[in-house]
Amino acid sequence: MAVADPIPSIVGALKCQKDSYLRTFETQVISCQEYTPPPTPQSTKSKTKKSTDPSKFPQTTDSKSWLIELADSVLFPEGGGQPTDKGTITPLSAEKADPIPIASIQRHGLRCIHFSPKPLTPGTKVRQDIDFPRRWYHMQQHTGQHLLSAIMDGMDLPTLGWSMGAAGEMNYVELPRKPSETEIRVVQEECNKAIRENVGITVETPEGKGSDSLPEDYDREKGVVRFIKIGDLDYNACCGTHLKQTSHIGVILLHHTASVRGTNCRLYFSAGDRAIKTATESINGLRSIAVSMSCASAPAEVAAGVQRLSEQVSEARKKEKKMLAEIAGFEGARIRAALQDRERVFSCRSTDGLDFVNMVVFEIKDVVKERGVVVLCSGEVKTAGSIVVLGKPDLVERMAANIKEVVTTAKGGGKGEKWQGKVTEWQKGEIEALRKAVDEV
Repeated sequence: MAVADPIPSIVGALKCQKDSYLRTFETQVISCQEYTPPPTPQSTKSKTKKSTDPSKFPQTTDSKSWLIELADSVLFPEGGGQPTDKGTITPLSAEKADPIPIASIQRHGLRCIHFSPKPLTPGTKVRQDIDFPRRWYHMQQHTGQHLLSAIMDGMDLPTLGWSMGAAGEMNYVELPRKPSETEIRVVQEECNKAIRENVGITVETPEGKGSDSLPEDYDREKGVVRFIKIGDLDYNACCGTHLKQTSHIGVILLHHTASVRGTNCRLYFSAGDRAIKTATESINGLRSIAVSMSCASAPAEVAAGVQRLSEQVSEARKKEKKMLAEIAGFEGARIRAALQDRERVFSCRSTDGLDFVNMVVFEIKDVVKERGVVVLCSGEVKTAGSIVVLGKPDLVERMAANIKEVVTTAKGGGKGEKWQGKVTEWQKGEIEALRKAVDEV
């Protein structure tokens, strides 16, 4: 691998980390190496440890790619919970050179590596251009998380970890316990108060000061440990890109919680443009629900409408269950009467499922085991279904064997007076074939 001077900047002191608002930057290619996938999968014993050998970098595409290292980079490599930047690299040595799309930048050791679909000769002067809306989006979430964690830390809610959700999703912080509704309200108020106060955000790189959160493959002696300072609120080690003032976060919205791993809890949140988008989608969603329910779109009105609808559905289900019980009673009576004249009876109810079948079983179980065998099934063509066979043990066994021959996707088991099975998907003609098999056994 050819190498050209100057010595590349290390991760921790990259241009993107020194000036996170910079959108374009001219630099030069230091090295370029074609990516070669490793012959065998790499060990996953450690989730944080990465190999510094370029041949072992993760492959993100099926097409060829090259590993390009530049003298410096305005494109941020994935790290600190923040996704990789995206952008372009344009050679400056040729006229009308096409920008090369860069969709992945990775840190390995102290190196910043750009995955490129095209090679570039070491020494080539290039211009980097960043997808800044994506960077801004990430910085709002990342700086928002730092502020949120700082506020919660003062309320006995230390952050155990966090995750930046993909576009369209929410972020979350993991906490050792579930916060109360009052705590959530106070945290949100305090966060947005700090945003309105426009607290300054700075980066410090004090010599000799380390951090327990550094990745295993980051050289603690040669590397640069960055600390993000939010006024007097927060001082934490972080390699990510951050906003310069809290007002640029815009807003922080706290959402729902979810319990994980014992008493731990995830608190979901969104910040900045993502929070505004989420709020807008929620408002539009409420409006759509309100229109369908013929009520006002105010949250309280929609909630009351949903409650009324829930009560109506509950009442309808009770009525449905009562009607099914009555129908099952009639079907049970029909089967008991049929067993007076013959030994085998078939019953199929296509849409009511196993619950209805079990109701019928309850109606006939005391009679059928003395008089013959009954085959009950549910479902219709191209749907799943159930089959229950009830009656004299010898007849049940013979009928179960016939079912497996007639219904191709039927699987089940049982012994004695009952056999029960599931049908993954009824095929055309199988229900009628089963009816015929019952009559002819």
